[in-house]
Amino acid sequence: MKKHTTYLPFAVLITALSACSTPPQQDIPALTAGIDASVAGHYGQAILHEDQANKTRAVANKVLEHWTNDHYWNIDEYQKGMTAATDSAAHRLESEKHLCQWLTEVHGQNHPQDTAFYQAVAYFHMGVDTPFKVNNEDIAVAGHWLQLYPNATADVTASADTIGSIGSNQSLSDRRAASISKLLMSHGARAEQLHVTALGEQGPPHTASQANRSGAVGAIYFNYADCPNVK
Repeated sequence: MKKHTTYLPFAVLITALSACSTPPQQDIPALTAGIDASVAGHYGQAILHEDQANKTRAVANKVLEHWTNDHYWNIDEYQKGMTAATDSAAHRLESEKHLCQWLTEVHGQNHPQDTAFYQAVAYFHMGVDTPFKVNNEDIAVAGHWLQLYPNATADVTASADTIGSIGSNQSLSDRRAASISKLLMSHGARAEQLHVTALGEQGPPHTASQANRSGAVGAIYFNYADCPNVK
């Protein structure tokens, strides 16, 4: 029986071999952009730093394993282990910072905002530091907010009219401010949340205006911050 042998033309063979040896298309910019996108933003950076922390911690743990098993080690390994441990902690902290910033981006709109609140809440008779009239509703609202948000603060001010000496009126406004502070604290506020200012004499000389014998609560500032212990 005859055997049939097929011979490819030389030109066809060369073309086929050339096609096989042609390298695949390279798009370095596109691949670089894709890699960068995977670690973009605070969340991506948090993951990147966490990955670096794990890698450097593995190096430090390997050195520690050598030491605890009493394997041979030298000064280079010592420096390598200590540097790796330090780098791991630094990357871990950076990861937490970025994660915190990402959380703020996600739910920052839910943070309590400064409350526009400036109300005269207590009125005093001339020379008296105990109010004869109190706006209990506003006092209760302000005290409740301060209790609900322990990091919030509020401004408390009190004044006096110009009847009497400057010194006595300054002391009187001090006591009036203290009275308002006690009212706020009775509704949940803490003393350290209150920024108290005694204004002393207010108004034209030798007048006894009721407006100048009042006390007020200013805006409540929440000063909210995610992750306050991450620095």
